[in-house]
Amino acid sequence: MRSQPKGLPLPIEHLGPLRAPTQALADLTQAPLEIGFQSLLAVSSLATQPLADVETLAGQAPLSLFLLTVAASGERKSSCDKLAIKPVQAWEEQQLKSYLRCRENYTFEREVFESMHRKQVKAHGGGDGDAVIDNDVPQAPIAPIVPRKILSDVTYEGLLHHFEDGDPSVGIFSDEGGQFFGGHAMSKENQLKSAAGLSKLWDAAPLNRTRAGHELTTFRHRRGCLHVMLQDGVAESVFSNETLRDQGFLSRCLIAYPESRIGKRFISEAKEDVQKRSAALEKLAEFHGLISNLLSLPPSDSGNPLELVPPLVKLAPQARSLLVTFANEVERQQDKDGDLAHITGFASKAAEQAARIAGVLALLTDAATRIVTPAVMMDAIQLTAWYVSEAQRALDAGYVDPNLQMAERLRVWLQLKFPNQSFDKRTIVRNGPAAIRDTKMVETLLSILETNYWVVRELVPSTGGKKTAQTWKVVSDV
Repeated sequence: MRSQPKGLPLPIEHLGPLRAPTQALADLTQAPLEIGFQSLLAVSSLATQPLADVETLAGQAPLSLFLLTVAASGERKSSCDKLAIKPVQAWEEQQLKSYLRCRENYTFEREVFESMHRKQVKAHGGGDGDAVIDNDVPQAPIAPIVPRKILSDVTYEGLLHHFEDGDPSVGIFSDEGGQFFGGHAMSKENQLKSAAGLSKLWDAAPLNRTRAGHELTTFRHRRGCLHVMLQDGVAESVFSNETLRDQGFLSRCLIAYPESRIGKRFISEAKEDVQKRSAALEKLAEFHGLISNLLSLPPSDSGNPLELVPPLVKLAPQARSLLVTFANEVERQQDKDGDLAHITGFASKAAEQAARIAGVLALLTDAATRIVTPAVMMDAIQLTAWYVSEAQRALDAGYVDPNLQMAERLRVWLQLKFPNQSFDKRTIVRNGPAAIRDTKMVETLLSILETNYWVVRELVPSTGGKKTAQTWKVVSDV
């Protein structure tokens, strides 16, 4: 990517219950603090999103967070992720044993039910399966939920397939961003559908599936968070991708782009360093225990275990006041000449992101809480402000002014059509690329090309020996 300005330090004093485990991951792996924090926050979102929604300034939102972490190969992204998701994997392994037993019982009960159903239909002289079932006959058994919470390299269709009988709260986690963004789900033909589907998942909106010859299937009240780790080169293509920007996927993502620690991670066997690592293991074990406890709590549902109906965590009056002040300041900076003018999509969601983070931190502190305190909201606002600064660095680096893109398109066309000939504005307006056939647009783009020495004005304007208002020639070697 282009040279990045140095980012602001992670406000570690505002990490709340994630401060100790974040420092622990850094002590154990020597990875940047930001990488460990992203992994821990993603797991925390996964553990809390089925348990509550949070009040926002415009209504309510799920506790689902989308996170992108940019770091070079060798920064120990995978090491941090493996340590962070350990309690979730342990939960899945434990629940799988129970699921297999329940699945076996379900299969038997289903066979019994279908046999009795066929007999009753036959007894009523029907063959179309529409006969009324007596109340004395057992009703169809309910299939057990597949206890899978972590999905990786999943397509939108794969996500919907999981939601047919899988856990209604999932985390899409990948430490290989190249596979995630370069795979089938984000291929050119699937990119818009996948991005739109993921955006709906962030919104907790209904997810629709339409298949030829089948009725529309709608999956409601599901929850999903996301954490994808990617290298610099992949990040450049992702952040400059017009589809991902325009559709709104990137504006929903909290980005961390930490400074590299490669070359500074020396191993020490000094007594104090050994003790520090031992203490770090204890702090990380406490976090694992916290997540395990949250995963063991039964989520609220509507009677259908596949549809979540989480209770609402409200904002204390002072917490709401703090969020309003933050939202207004971010709005002011989105003005035409403001610092956030190029990332208005992300900035417009900053207040909601702060509320979501506050909800996650609140439930980590007390799973039974139904209120966001001013202290928790202040931590969430400080974290969101840091994420805004990270988005400025990352998305500004990936952002290319549309006029520059059009100027480059015109440059390529001119080099192809007029490698050694003069040309004028009228020629471009009449015969140039369709999107550029506008006099004012042509003037703007020629000015850009001239400023950057891709074209030069001719001292004696001429086209085919005839004088014109002004002509240019392409500079063959800049």
